[in-house]
Parts: sequence; structure tokens; C-alpha cells
Amino acid sequence: MIGFAENMDGKVCAVLVQQFVPNARLATKEEIHEEFLRLGFWPEDNGEYYTNGQHDIFDAQPNNVLADDEGHLYFIDTIIYPSETGGYDKYRSLSPRYSG
Repeated sequence: MIGFAENMDGKVCAVLVQQFVPNARLATKEEIHEEFLRLGFWPEDNGEYYTNGQHDIFDAQPNNVLADDEGHLYFIDTIIYPSETGGYDKYRSLSPRYSG
């Protein structure tokens, strides 16, 4: 972490540095799904998030996951909550996709 900034909604957020991914492209939904299965996660709520029973991972969409030219995936802006802590309800309450 290199500091803090204000996002477009006026909220404070952390500014992070991450490794440059050469020849990156957006990962496909199928690649993301297969990687989660390989790691022992399974989809819940019609694929809205993945869980392994200990952690729930939200927002692993193609625009948040990059793939390099060797097929390695880089999860950039996903949201992780411990399972059984109400993370799903909190995510839904904060997500613009569920507003309205």
C-alpha cells in the first residue's frame, strides 16, 4: 500500500501497487470458473460468488481478472469475506448491481 485516495463516490480507498502483467487480456468466465474449481471453490447463488466454506469471493468477473499469455490468472479487484459472517448480505447491500 502506498497511500490513500478518494474514489469517484467520494469515499476513501487504499492505493496499492501491483505487479505489471505483460500481454494481459481479460480472463473469460470459463477460465475463472475452472480456476476456482481447481482451487477448491464452488459457485453459489447462480454463480454470483464462489466459496470454499471458509472464504467467499465476490466480483470475480472478467473485468477484474486478467490472464497472461501462459494462462495464469490475476485477480485484481475481488472482494473476500470469511464465510458465515454475513458477507453475502453486506456485499449485496454495497454492490451497485443490487441497488434499487
